[in-house]
Amino acid sequence: MKKLIWLSLIASFLFACEKSEYLSEGNYYFIRHKGAAMPVWVKGNIASGVFLITVHGGPGSSGHEFAVTKSFAELEKDYAVVYWDQRFSGLSQGDPKKSSLSIDQFVEDVDVVVDFVQQQFNNPKLFMLGHSWGGGLSAAWLGRNNNQQKVKGWIDVDGSVFDSLEVQVVKNWTLERVPAKIAEGKDPKFWQYVIDWYQQHPAPKYSDKEPYIFAAALDTTFDAVSLADTNQIDYGKLLLRSPYSLAYFTNKVDARFADGLDFRPELRRITIPALVLWGKDDPTLPIELADFTFNTLGTTPDRKTKVEFERCGHSPHYEQPTRFVGVMREFMERYR
Repeated sequence: MKKLIWLSLIASFLFACEKSEYLSEGNYYFIRHKGAAMPVWVKGNIASGVFLITVHGGPGSSGHEFAVTKSFAELEKDYAVVYWDQRFSGLSQGDPKKSSLSIDQFVEDVDVVVDFVQQQFNNPKLFMLGHSWGGGLSAAWLGRNNNQQKVKGWIDVDGSVFDSLEVQVVKNWTLERVPAKIAEGKDPKFWQYVIDWYQQHPAPKYSDKEPYIFAAALDTTFDAVSLADTNQIDYGKLLLRSPYSLAYFTNKVDARFADGLDFRPELRRITIPALVLWGKDDPTLPIELADFTFNTLGTTPDRKTKVEFERCGHSPHYEQPTRFVGVMREFMERYR
């Protein structure tokens, strides 16, 4: 409660300083369900009757981050886009119980959001996009209770679906590259620490932060600084012009609830059109996981497509917006 009051006071101050362009665009709702008040922001071409529901990563990130990217601004010209923050994540409010941190509850929340969009907007045609953790969560929802019949197609962007495989792939990917770093003589103590850490943790867990920190430290992907002019997130606007956005930097999820996740059964049950998008240089979820996801999908070969993005890390929608939008439009127009 103290946190909510504090955020409200700062939000009021920001409103007094500058009008928020974010809450004045589209339709903004809070869906209350089992203690959580989850924001749902619908923007774009609502009249198209085609809606793209986004499922963000983390767990604990924010769907609002999508909303200030060039790629999604382009998609909004043709379709309505639904940006949603999961419980305990991003801009979500309320007072949900810690016991509600479970895969089943997150899947139920997806269902609540989908039903809300259908009812609020007169049963539009739906597509679902999941990024990172959101890829796994959306797959879990699609593969249960015949939910996939509610949507026209699924887009998985560098999605996490099977942690035992994922953490081992990240481990191998990192350790293959560490000797070169040591040979370069750049911070050899740190890279020796990486080797030592893995020797002490031969079977890391999904919730362990170290593997992802180590992989990112290899700096093998794009140069984020050089892409600053074309890359998409204006954090100044996100932080300073949106009163709710302060919560994005304060809400965190204890990811241990996701240890042991395995959405392979759900993947095999998915038969709707599917588009798998992956950064070829993704250190967080290396490219071989794209093949695993694509091959495990139950969708027939003629209705599923895998696209790899060269010189691209974990987020093609940020790093290569033009190609990302083109591939998305082609898929959605084909199956709308």
